[in-house]
Amino acid sequence: MAKRRFVSDLKPEATFVPRHHPSRQVSAPQNEDIGVWVDKREWDALVRQKIDSAAGTSIDKAPCTEDKPSPAVIEPLIAIYFSRIHPILPLLDEAEFRREFTNNTVAEPLVHAMCLVAAKDAAAEPHMQLSGSVSVLISREFCSRLHATIMAATRVPIKYEKIALIRILALLSLHDEGPDGAEEASLCLTQALHHVQTLGWHLGQHNGIGSEDGLTTKRIFWCLWSLDRVSGCIRGRPIMMSDVDIAIEPFEPGESGFCAFEVWLYLCRLLNQIIGYYRPGNPSTVTGWEEGFPSFEAAVDHGHGWNLPRHTLATLHLFYLLLAVLSHRSRSIKYAPRASSSYVRQSLCAIEINRMMGSYLLTELHPLPILPYAISLALSVSYQHLRQSRLHHQQEDARSDFRDGCQIIQKLRRAWSSADTIAALSKTVLERLEKATDLSSFSIGRELRMSSPTICTASMDKPDTLIDQRTGAELQEAQSGVGIHDSAIATGNSSSSTVMGPDTSGALFDGMDDIFETYLDLNNPLNLDDFSFMDDVGSIDWTRLPH
Repeated sequence: MAKRRFVSDLKPEATFVPRHHPSRQVSAPQNEDIGVWVDKREWDALVRQKIDSAAGTSIDKAPCTEDKPSPAVIEPLIAIYFSRIHPILPLLDEAEFRREFTNNTVAEPLVHAMCLVAAKDAAAEPHMQLSGSVSVLISREFCSRLHATIMAATRVPIKYEKIALIRILALLSLHDEGPDGAEEASLCLTQALHHVQTLGWHLGQHNGIGSEDGLTTKRIFWCLWSLDRVSGCIRGRPIMMSDVDIAIEPFEPGESGFCAFEVWLYLCRLLNQIIGYYRPGNPSTVTGWEEGFPSFEAAVDHGHGWNLPRHTLATLHLFYLLLAVLSHRSRSIKYAPRASSSYVRQSLCAIEINRMMGSYLLTELHPLPILPYAISLALSVSYQHLRQSRLHHQQEDARSDFRDGCQIIQKLRRAWSSADTIAALSKTVLERLEKATDLSSFSIGRELRMSSPTICTASMDKPDTLIDQRTGAELQEAQSGVGIHDSAIATGNSSSSTVMGPDTSGALFDGMDDIFETYLDLNNPLNLDDFSFMDDVGSIDWTRLPH
């Protein structure tokens, strides 16, 4: 059976993927309002062949030898972990860990997992050194080789105490690399949640609840609960632990002992509500969180976090901005934007993400997976504005925002594999944009501006209608939910000029069409992480990526 994949609208890649195939019926496919079905059936063998052939220049293949951090870098990386990861996600008891580390009784894979997540921090660059080597590696290579060692160790889970295994798996879920990286990370988190449920922590069942041990396990549980929501958001998966199955009490203000953690949990509860807008049962008329969206200041007040370091507050603010972007449930690019509070919020917060991550703050932000995801969302919003805007100055602004986002995500590729796909696709778009002399040709609304006054008036009266010039049978198709791309396919013409206007072929979508038409068969799902066979992803000179 062909491997299948559903790409949720929460995942930024869905913005760039066509949603229909010529062989498909014109009727709207199931679940189109919440994501995209794509497939790799025809290309699976080619993907694997390309990955194998690129093994000499790619870091996707870890060496057969067991790679461990050099003893000289372990303590600096542990220090980075406790200063950068631990305040937001207190999975460990620091005093207990340092005591066991001094006595050499801590599980080695746990130490390695801490080094793995700390290695993505900018301050860790001088410490990317493996045992037996004098050379300092790029973060991606160091992490990839260390990750393979930790994963091999977890294949015999009975060697470790359950609580140590839960911590190892939780930390492993913060890293993904290569074609199967997202799946491995998601599986690690699922295993950690499974062990927590087996122990009954979600019901508050722990010998010593209310004691120091009980507080430690309570922190671990809520860390995993939050990671379940964040992972589901970033990787486009359903959450694994439903709130209706949880009896453990949330933290009272100040109870956890970590202000940043309590602000993080407050924001994850917002994310928990936002995810609800994307569930299949919601009609397409649901636009998102329209009224009463909490402020970031309310989150900081809740966690008593105003005395937190500025880099910690900036990281939490970035997370808030990411949630604000998701709080508007965007429709496909082929639809006109819907004027609403959530749409305005999304637009402004995407700009603020660009501004924050384009500043000196980028190197100060804590090394969490929300970094590449946030800028991916901002890029997607800029791309939508470029395609949907009808005013020249708005398109120029969108191009400028898109350019800034491309520069940021190229920098993040030094540490984050999850930035690769969007970075490659965005680079292709930007190259066409920079050559353009007339951005209006890229607008979906171009044909609308050239259409009759009657059609223009009808479209302006109904902001949710498709941005296209259609008459007769085409308008009937539109009323039944068929989009621009559907109309083009129904007539046997899937060229970009049909979708976007008369002057776009040979401009914006030359490279994009080459990628999607060559590698995607939209009858079945495709793992978008398998873009490693693209030259821009699979053969990167890591030493030349921008800092």
